[in-house]
Amino acid sequence: MNSKTRVFIWGSCVSRDTFEHMDPNQYELVAYVARQSALSATTRPVEQIAAPQLASRFQQRMVSGDFGSNLRPTLAEQAATTDVLLVDLTDERLGVYLLPDGTVVTRSVELIESGMDQTVAQNAQHLPFGTQQHYEYWSGAIQAAGDAIRQTMPGVTVALLDIPWAEWSESGQRTPDSFGVTAAQANPVFRPYVETAVQALGAHLVSIDPSHVSSGPTHPWGEAPFHYSENVYVEAVRSLTGAAGRVVWGPGAADDRGGDAATARPTSTPTRAQAVEPRAPGSEPTAAPKQLQRLQGGPNFLLAGTMRSATTWLQKQLSYHPDIFVTSGGRASNFFNNQKRVEDPKEVEAYLAEFAKASASYRRGERSTMYFWEGLGDPRSPRRAATAANVAQMVDPNAPIVLSLRDPVSRAVSGYWAAVSNGQLDLSRTIFRAPPSMGLIDLGHYRRHYESWAAAVGPERIDVVLYDDIVDDPRKTVAQLLRVLEVDETAEFWSKATLEKRENHKPWTAAMKKSGQVSPQEIAFLLELYEDDIAFMEHLLGRRLDAWRDIKKLVAANTK
Repeated sequence: MNSKTRVFIWGSCVSRDTFEHMDPNQYELVAYVARQSALSATTRPVEQIAAPQLASRFQQRMVSGDFGSNLRPTLAEQAATTDVLLVDLTDERLGVYLLPDGTVVTRSVELIESGMDQTVAQNAQHLPFGTQQHYEYWSGAIQAAGDAIRQTMPGVTVALLDIPWAEWSESGQRTPDSFGVTAAQANPVFRPYVETAVQALGAHLVSIDPSHVSSGPTHPWGEAPFHYSENVYVEAVRSLTGAAGRVVWGPGAADDRGGDAATARPTSTPTRAQAVEPRAPGSEPTAAPKQLQRLQGGPNFLLAGTMRSATTWLQKQLSYHPDIFVTSGGRASNFFNNQKRVEDPKEVEAYLAEFAKASASYRRGERSTMYFWEGLGDPRSPRRAATAANVAQMVDPNAPIVLSLRDPVSRAVSGYWAAVSNGQLDLSRTIFRAPPSMGLIDLGHYRRHYESWAAAVGPERIDVVLYDDIVDDPRKTVAQLLRVLEVDETAEFWSKATLEKRENHKPWTAAMKKSGQVSPQEIAFLLELYEDDIAFMEHLLGRRLDAWRDIKKLVAANTK
C-alpha cells in the first residue's frame, strides 16, 4: 500500500518548484499538466492547426496537451491515484488565442519561441490576460474546470497557490519584467482571477504575504518575478502541509533520500493538504434577512424575464385578455429585486396601489426583465438582492412564475445592440467591455438563475416559454400560456391579439450589426461560455435545442 500523498499539478513552474520542496518520502507526483489555460482545458481540442514541433520532450508534451485540451481526460485517468490537486494561475499570464471555430490555444513562452505564435495570431483573436473579455470567458471556463474536478475526483483536495509576483530580488534588485509586465502591474490583475478560481474550484487557498516574497537570482530557471527564492517555497510548503519545506538548491540542500538537518519533518504523515480554507470572497457574515410580509392584493403571477426574449410582446398579448392585468414600469417595476423597497412599508403600499385598479381581474401580473438574475457577488457578476427569496416570502405561494428565454448568445448580442441604440453604451465599447451591472453576459447563465429560483419557490411553479416557439408559432405559445394561467381562450381575445407585431424593434440596429463590432469569434466565444447553460436547459425541458448551438446560423443572425 502506498503511504505517500499523491499530487497532481495543474499549473506552472510555481507549483512544480513548490512540489520539489516537499519531502519526497511523503509526497509523490502522479501527473503534471502545464501551459494549459482553463480556457483551452475546457474547450474542444484544436483541429484547425497542428501543435508546433519542439526540441524539448517536456515542452512538446505540454504544448501538444494544450492543443489537445487534455486536462479533463488526464483528470479522469488519474482520479483513483490522486490525493491533492495543486494549482496555480501563472500560465494564464500571456492570454489565449481564440480560433474561428471557438477552440482555444494558450499563448505560452514555448508557442512564442517556436515562431508558431505569429502563425496562430494571423487566424485567431488574441484575448489578453486581464481584459474584460478574457476575464468573462475565463470565469466560465474555470467554473467548468471545477465541475469537471468535482465529477471525476470527488474526494480530492484542491489547493490553489496564491503567491504574488516578487517586486524585489533576494539580492535587493528590482525584478525584471515578464513580456513587458512588472510585478507591480501584474499582481492587481491576478487578484480577481484568484478570487474567482478559489470559489469555482472549491479550493484551499495557500497564500504568502507579499512582504515575504522575493525572487531568487540563483533560481535554476533564471530570474523572473515568479521564480522565487527558496524561503518562499519553504513557506508555501509549510502553509500547504503544516511542515516546513526542504531546501533543494541552496546551502544545506537535502537529497532525495531526506535526512538532512535543513529539512523540517512533520511528526506524522499528512495524507491531504492541510491548508486552512479562507473565507471565500463575498462570503463575509451578513445580518439575517428581514422577515417579509405576504402581500395582500399584489400580483398572483410574474413574468420574470429575461431581457431581449419577447417579454414585452408577451405582456402585450396577455393584456388583451379581460381576465388578465399585467403591469410594467413605474412603481410596479423591479420591486422584488430592490431590497430597500421590499423592506419599506411606504414602498410596499405604493407597489400594491398599482394593482388596486385590477382588483376584479382573475390574474394580476408584473413583468420584469431583471428578476431572473442571480449574481455571484464578484467583479463579473454583481451581488444582487435575493429576488427569488423575496418573491417566495411575499407573493401568493401558488402564483406561477413565467420565464421567457432565448438562446443565450443571441440574447446577449441583442442586449448589446439595444444598449447601444438606447445610448447606454458607446459603439466603441465591445460587448465584453460593457459594465457588468448591465448583465449583458451574466443574464445568460440560465442554469445558475434557474437553480436559485427553483430552490426558493419550487420548480413546480416555474414555466418556461421559449423565444423560438414564439417566433415559430405565436398563437400556440400564447394559448399554452393561457392554460398555465388558468384563463379561457375567447374569440374576443384572439380578435384583439397582435400576434405578428414585433415589440421594441428598432430597424436601425440592422445597420449597426454590419459594423463588425460583434465579431464571429466573439459569438463562438459566447457559445462556449454558455455551453453548460444550454445543456442544462435541454435536460430541463426534455428537448434538443440544436438552434442554440448552430454556430453558422448564430453568426449569420447576429452579424448581418
